[in-house]
Amino acid sequence: MTVRVPVERIEQEVESRLRTLAQQAKVAGFRPGKVPYKVVERKFGGAVRREVLGDLMQSSLREALVQEKLRPAGGPRIEPKVEAGTGLEYTATFEVYPEFTLAGVDTLKITRPAAEIAEHDVDSMLEKLRRQRVAWEAVERPSQAGDRVIIDYQGDIAGA
Repeated sequence: MTVRVPVERIEQEVESRLRTLAQQAKVAGFRPGKVPYKVVERKFGGAVRREVLGDLMQSSLREALVQEKLRPAGGPRIEPKVEAGTGLEYTATFEVYPEFTLAGVDTLKITRPAAEIAEHDVDSMLEKLRRQRVAWEAVERPSQAGDRVIIDYQGDIAGA
């Protein structure tokens, strides 16, 4: 989606914010609230313009989404197009939720799957659970198949 904000709207908002700021700004050599508009514009103009552009980008995107009746599925990727004197123009790329209609449930046919459990299935599951839940105990006999053995081993090469 490409969104354009006219330069008049940008300039009007920048001027409005600078005038508000001029009433509160503290600049060396001037009393608070008595700073001339031109001084405030020179000192704070760039920062205020960037702030206004960011705010207008967000609000204009929201307005465009409502106008076009779009429901974005995530945050947009915004690519601004910078051209002097043309206002704000940017391209927002995003995914939208799909439009669909639900079918009536009275026409659906549902088949319940049937599962048969044989005796050998139960036996194999019980054996698997026994192997998973083994409790190991120390014994005083030689090891056999299926025993867990702990070996303490130290090796050296040529007596070193």
